[in-house]
Amino acid sequence: MNRQQTTAGLLVLLALLALPARAALVLGVHPEEPAPSIARLLAGLTPDEQAISVRPFESGEQLSAALQAGDIDLGILEDPGAPLTGLALVADLYPSVLHVLYRGSDTPRDLGELLARGPIWAGPPGSTGHRLARELARDFGLEDADVELLDDALSSEPDSYFIFGGILAPDALSRLPGFRLYSLDAPRQLMHGSVAEGIALRYPSLRPFVLPAQLYPPLGDEAALTLSVTSLLVARGSLPRDTVYELAMAVDALRPQLAAVYPLAGVRRPMEHMEAAQALPLHEGARRYRDRDLPGFLERYAEVLALGTTVMLATGTVLATVRRQRKQSRKDRLDTFYQRLLTLRDELSEPDSDDSNIAQRVRDAQSEVMALVIDERIDADGSLMAFLTLSNRLLEEAEKPA
Repeated sequence: MNRQQTTAGLLVLLALLALPARAALVLGVHPEEPAPSIARLLAGLTPDEQAISVRPFESGEQLSAALQAGDIDLGILEDPGAPLTGLALVADLYPSVLHVLYRGSDTPRDLGELLARGPIWAGPPGSTGHRLARELARDFGLEDADVELLDDALSSEPDSYFIFGGILAPDALSRLPGFRLYSLDAPRQLMHGSVAEGIALRYPSLRPFVLPAQLYPPLGDEAALTLSVTSLLVARGSLPRDTVYELAMAVDALRPQLAAVYPLAGVRRPMEHMEAAQALPLHEGARRYRDRDLPGFLERYAEVLALGTTVMLATGTVLATVRRQRKQSRKDRLDTFYQRLLTLRDELSEPDSDDSNIAQRVRDAQSEVMALVIDERIDADGSLMAFLTLSNRLLEEAEKPA
């Protein structure tokens, strides 16, 4: 018997070893910071007991294509502003803020003048900054030849910067002598038709953002109204719901560490409460996590159910009372016929009673009672049976030969 148990245990162990190991989830990441640093944090998560491996891509476009093709499971992408086939949102990760810098003390009249004044570093081709600079130049009626967007920041010294990123470090500020921070509009104009709101209306992935006064003393003392774009954790839509639920929960718990790596990840964005719906649909697993604390059906409609129950009980009570009163009314009418029978019985006991007349009156009473039974649906209960018994006995006595 022990040998059989040992053999069975070995077979179970071999079967378990033969099961294929669950493949790690693949997280795609583009090279622009802080995406690689954030990806390293996310790689430590194990949603649904699955490891996460990081795969670098040369650009966000390549990453998006691989994610849509199903070659990878997850990706860190900037908000695309439009739906992407087969992709769903897991969580917001961090915002990148647009820094518009210009050389010299002569403040450009508007963005069109700034974009046309000299070489601009707006990030590598295909980046959000590069695309936005090109599109804004066209909005201002500038030809491509009028705007010099550099392919890299080393080939030529830029006269302006138009770049999305995090808060500038002291080392970066030290390499920007003679530059000033450009504000798209006066910060007080936010929510009053500012230029930033107009741009955000044209480009839905962007949001207004205010850089506080004296954040960068070498670049200027005034607050600056600018734009931000949010980087998202995106998943292929077919990723299991439970896996995404645990991933969304783990990312939420990871927020303090994200903020430690990239401080803007912990900053609440201006106008966040008025933010439009994301272009990407929320993954069902992420939606379940977001709605985990919402009241259930019974909690939401407890007052309605309580009111309905009260109304039903009150209605039932009223109906029972009405029914009881109607039955009592019918019984009261039947009692009058009892009284007539008792009167007839008293007359029958008199020596000179007219027995035939009494018998006819008893029959008339019986006929009236039966009509009530049919017309008013008097219950055939003990009261009716007692009446019939008493009336039949009176008939027998009235019809009995003298």
